[in-house]
Amino acid sequence: MNRATVIFGGTFDPVHYGHLRAASEVSEKLAADDFRLLPAGNPPHRDHTGAEAYHRLAMLELALAPYPDLTVDEREVRRGGPSYMVETLASIRREVGSRPVILCLGQDAANQLSGWHRWRELLELAHLVVMKRPRSRPKYTGEVAEVLGERRVRRPSQLMESGAGRVCYLGVTQLAISSTDIRGQLADGRDPRFLLPSTVLAYIRKHGLYH
Repeated sequence: MNRATVIFGGTFDPVHYGHLRAASEVSEKLAADDFRLLPAGNPPHRDHTGAEAYHRLAMLELALAPYPDLTVDEREVRRGGPSYMVETLASIRREVGSRPVILCLGQDAANQLSGWHRWRELLELAHLVVMKRPRSRPKYTGEVAEVLGERRVRRPSQLMESGAGRVCYLGVTQLAISSTDIRGQLADGRDPRFLLPSTVLAYIRKHGLYH
């Protein structure tokens, strides 16, 4: 195992097998000893979420319960105010010292990086892993394209050589599952079983979420 902390963020509204499969594949490729899924508490780029943050946190904990190598970081849910990733990474960096910190982003999120709060500081705090699906394409412009291009490395092992500042692309399997579709099915009274863990679906039904 590599001594590194990996952060896999998202709204997880709700968490589904697409999230879990991508996390599993990245975890295997990075072989880090500390892999955390981090639900956004109050995502600044969304007007609202379908479920409150504490529900999304509880569902993620249920989904990961069988997998001890994947853990939940709840700091954004516990922290008040907008969930800015730069502040989250700064708090993680204070805890872990100089060890490598790696932030995982989907290609769509990476394409919007210029709109992130203090995005340039992200690479002072962590490496970036951009998860590429078969149909995803980089659509960077201006300074983002220049910065990510300059810092790109070819092998995941190169991320373990320093604490932050590098960018690596990793391919992941694309499952045709989306939280938006699951919420729509639930709102229409349909059954989204086999798209997400049964424990998560039971929680949704118990608490009447997304109806």
